[in-house]
Amino acid sequence: MADNTSLKIDAPKSIAEKIGERVDINLGHACMHKCIFCVQGDSTPEQRKWVEREKLFTEMEYYARELGVKSLGLLGGEPSIYPWLGETLDYARELGYNDITINTNGYRFDDWEFTRDMVERGLNRFCISIHSENPTVEDFLTGRKGALKSKLTAIRNITHIRKKHPSVRISINSVLNRKNYKTMDRYVAFYKQLGIDDIRFNFIRPEGRSLNNPEIVPRYAEVMPKIMETVSRNENEFKVHMSLGEIPYCVYPADFFADKRLRMLYIGEYRDRRTHVSTFGNNPDGKFADNDGKQRFVWQELRMDALKQFVGECAYCPWQTVCGGVWIHYVEMYGEGEFKRLLVE
Repeated sequence: MADNTSLKIDAPKSIAEKIGERVDINLGHACMHKCIFCVQGDSTPEQRKWVEREKLFTEMEYYARELGVKSLGLLGGEPSIYPWLGETLDYARELGYNDITINTNGYRFDDWEFTRDMVERGLNRFCISIHSENPTVEDFLTGRKGALKSKLTAIRNITHIRKKHPSVRISINSVLNRKNYKTMDRYVAFYKQLGIDDIRFNFIRPEGRSLNNPEIVPRYAEVMPKIMETVSRNENEFKVHMSLGEIPYCVYPADFFADKRLRMLYIGEYRDRRTHVSTFGNNPDGKFADNDGKQRFVWQELRMDALKQFVGECAYCPWQTVCGGVWIHYVEMYGEGEFKRLLVE
């Protein structure tokens, strides 16, 4: 057996720490979609309540003034329907946030006037969840008829607004699952034609509505050939900024992972910023909840400490603490057979 201590490891704990930290604040679980892979599952009425404006503003003050964070993300549910969104953007700019992202299903941004108003109040990055280029598949995955049509209108609105506000950025995020992974390459080609050059594919997390559901949660071994085919086409044809997330390092093909350039370019965790997260009352029994139900945690740490696990082969892998292991519920579904020690010299 190779001496693991002699391996040269070029991956730091978090490359993203070099480019600054961010905070994502969850505004509440309210949403008009019912995505079949939603990790929040079927939220209770209490969880669907919006965080009070004053509590949100206090939290924004904490990260801006105490920690010096300049990058803010707004999460849901669907944050575009938060009743104080415009005021939140105004105050974020006042506090010095200069990188403000909304993680959205695009619902309200199919309204031109609303979209323009939010940009003029400081919103400068849109991360839109779109899971297919096929209307039937998108509507099925999101549980809402006409979902793709609305999202495409939102993309057109945002790309048009960028002509006047070139600092505005747009990216799309797809949850890879059994219903959409086979058309990954068509997905990239389709959205590139619409002007999208930043695409993230995250492997499904078997939690919430997809828990123990093999009809929607595939094995890594099923999906990796298509992922690598799409990477190859991106290298030679698409040439967009494409990243992959939530995939254990050892299931990547050995030749791909051994190529430092490809590894740094496509494995999303290399570039993801260290991300603080705050939630309010929608998980009162959570690990970090205070007396008011508010939680503060670092996403990368929570993922490793509470949501993932190391399987037997991880003990021999020098990339263990960088990779973070495997989703706990994935192991419960499919076992440990796909995973192996990863030796890269």
